[in-house]
Amino acid sequence: MPPPSDHIRTDRPANPACDGADDLDHAARSASVAPRPEISDPSASPPRAPNADLPSPEVATDIVALPDDDPIASKPAFDFDDHPASTAGETAASATPEIFEAESIIEQVDLVQEHSLPIRVWLGACSGIEWLFGVGCVLIALAVMASIPIVQFFSLGYLLEASGRVSRSGQLRNGFIGVRRAARAGSLVLGTCVVLLPAQFAAEMYASAKLIDPTSGVVTGWRIGLFVITGLVITHVLLAWYCGGKLRHFFWPILAPLFFMTWSVRRLVASQALRPLIGPVVGRISPRLLHDLTTVPALTDWFPPAIFLAGIRQGRLFQVARDAVWEFAVDLRPQYYFWLGLRGFAGAFVWLFVPILLMMATTNLDLENVEASQGVGALAGLTGSILLAIVLLYLPFLQAHFAAERRFRAFFEIAQIRQLFRRAPIAWTFALLVTLAFALPLYLLKIETVPSELLWALSLVFVVFGFPARLVMGWAVGRARRHERPRHWLIRWLASFSELPIIGFYVFFVFFTQYYVWNGASSLLEQHAFLPPVPFLGLLGG
Repeated sequence: MPPPSDHIRTDRPANPACDGADDLDHAARSASVAPRPEISDPSASPPRAPNADLPSPEVATDIVALPDDDPIASKPAFDFDDHPASTAGETAASATPEIFEAESIIEQVDLVQEHSLPIRVWLGACSGIEWLFGVGCVLIALAVMASIPIVQFFSLGYLLEASGRVSRSGQLRNGFIGVRRAARAGSLVLGTCVVLLPAQFAAEMYASAKLIDPTSGVVTGWRIGLFVITGLVITHVLLAWYCGGKLRHFFWPILAPLFFMTWSVRRLVASQALRPLIGPVVGRISPRLLHDLTTVPALTDWFPPAIFLAGIRQGRLFQVARDAVWEFAVDLRPQYYFWLGLRGFAGAFVWLFVPILLMMATTNLDLENVEASQGVGALAGLTGSILLAIVLLYLPFLQAHFAAERRFRAFFEIAQIRQLFRRAPIAWTFALLVTLAFALPLYLLKIETVPSELLWALSLVFVVFGFPARLVMGWAVGRARRHERPRHWLIRWLASFSELPIIGFYVFFVFFTQYYVWNGASSLLEQHAFLPPVPFLGLLGG
């Protein structure tokens, strides 16, 4: 074999990087070709490659010699040689992994921490009562807002949003917006009013005593009592507000004995003395009931003084109250509901203005010729009635369509409304019947004017009748939006002809309301089925 140096090419330009790589390649080939040296001492280091970089004398003097008994010094840095053939079997044996017997794992799966049947029934009843209370608070709030000019658009915006949500989702429960939040606000108002009754009673007694004999000692006593009761009431109200404003937070001094008795019983059952005795018996009947009996709630979960002291210790008293008020105000979204209600009012008024104006000309047209005035007025009233009937075929669904799309242009998409009607004609006829039928009795409430103090009560009746109609209309539009194919032509024609008598009776009834309601012909503009749920012009006039 020629020497290794004969294999090095010298007919190419010099490159230091390439030369270094060639030297390494040459060293590897030399090592593979050269015979292996015999190593008598396995602990001895193998011979180094000829071209291995050795430390210079200056660097070698810096290397610290390790002691002989050091395990690192007595062990070669790297073994270039393979293991001897004599130890191949031992190596294979040592390379075989050792097999251990698997340990038995006892997997304990805990039950889902659900409440027992009695607790679920109790919590369900409380949740249902809270929901019903919240619905009542929503209706009262809408009635109060509807009885205030300009603020009425908030009420109309809420009704439109409820219709739009039902239309988009197809579920009636989505139309009850903010019911739980309204229940909390209602409990704040109701609890505060009830707690203020002792202070109001003390104030009346003080005023009566002062009126009878201003110099008597009874007046002084009631004055002191009034200051004391007022201070206690204000402290109690602020504490209840901080704890969340639920009704139980306002009446906790009355409910505290019952709560403490229940808390003490659960604490006693969960104790180490009684749990070993009660646990096997109750746990065999119902593990969830055992869990409910032995779970002791912390005082900071239900006891208002403990909640207040915990807030002081954490240093977050003001921050918690501030954040809760801010989040509640932001969730109300007043700008959104006002803008939605204003646009919903404007779109409906555009459709109703011309027909209603022509119907009003029946009694308000004043010409020099009485016969001509009556004839022109009758013709205008007939034309307006026909136009109103045509408008009623589309306006309820256009308004619901606008609430779902939230685009003002949706008020004028008649072609799309006709396509939607073809997909759910029976549902649309039913929704039209409910909307107009619920609107008719409300005209009877406008026969006589009401005092301004009772306007909210009148508005409440309007809201109670108008809110279900909005939900049903949204359901009908949503049902048509989910169906892709039109119904049979016979069903469509039957539904169309069924709407004619419904609309005809409504127009006939509304036309004659101008003769017996308090505001006369101007009451025709108070179309509460499509406008704010209260006589609009009557409020402005009052």
